[in-house]
Amino acid sequence: MSAPFMAVVPEPRPGFDAAQLFDGVHWHQGWEVFRGASTPGTHSVSVLCDKTRLPPDLTGKRVLDVGAWNGCFSFECERRGAGEVIAYSLENPRLTGFDRLKAALGSRVEYVQGSVYSLDPEQLGQFDLVLFFGVLYHLRYPLLAIDRLRTVSRGDVLVETHTVTGRQLLRAPFAAVGRFVPLSTLFRTTPIWRQYKEFELHPQDQSNWFGPNVPAVIEAFESAGFIAEHLGSWDGGTRSAFRATATARPARLVSGTYEGVSTFHTHLTGVRGPDPDLFRRD
Repeated sequence: MSAPFMAVVPEPRPGFDAAQLFDGVHWHQGWEVFRGASTPGTHSVSVLCDKTRLPPDLTGKRVLDVGAWNGCFSFECERRGAGEVIAYSLENPRLTGFDRLKAALGSRVEYVQGSVYSLDPEQLGQFDLVLFFGVLYHLRYPLLAIDRLRTVSRGDVLVETHTVTGRQLLRAPFAAVGRFVPLSTLFRTTPIWRQYKEFELHPQDQSNWFGPNVPAVIEAFESAGFIAEHLGSWDGGTRSAFRATATARPARLVSGTYEGVSTFHTHLTGVRGPDPDLFRRD
């Protein structure tokens, strides 16, 4: 019986200069690049890997990291033995530190610059594992993004996202009610997408559009053709992790809604059914 796979943090190479590698970049992710040398980000990669239950052994897996940013999760997947890793994000990798880390590590991770709305299996293929960390609540079109994730997934999608709690459900002057009334309990089985104004969720970040509760995330992924599971929540319920496993798309999406019955929407949903008579193009 072979020993279990263990990711090993490498020793720094001779002449390694941490300041040269890290200076001048906004590091969101904190990750141990070499033994004793970590990116100065405040969001720990190791902690989030534990929260989302990232498998310690990814040997031979094809992995897509959507919203890769600095790329630390992509490189961590490579370290865990993944056969191929694609870091996929909007940002220029030269400015986010990705290119620096790739060069320092001698990594084979490929960076593809693009939008989650543009994920295309004909361009990228399909993946055994997709990481979708810290992206969902920044999206104006979250269900479209989940449909696009389904087109490139043949296995699991690990999701980490902001989730709304009872304290955030109501706006002023009723916001204080959530501190005394268990609103989250009342809506435990009801999906909610709480929309935010510009700086409502974060005083320095207006890119946050929605705060879904746990049932909303689960049902959104299930509606696109996944079996979804809540893995846990922390920070008072404001952050949550999920696993979504690709399965057959539900009949409702394929043949019971406008998105499914017309091939005008194939580029959005990935559903390629025949047009019924009502929508047939002559």
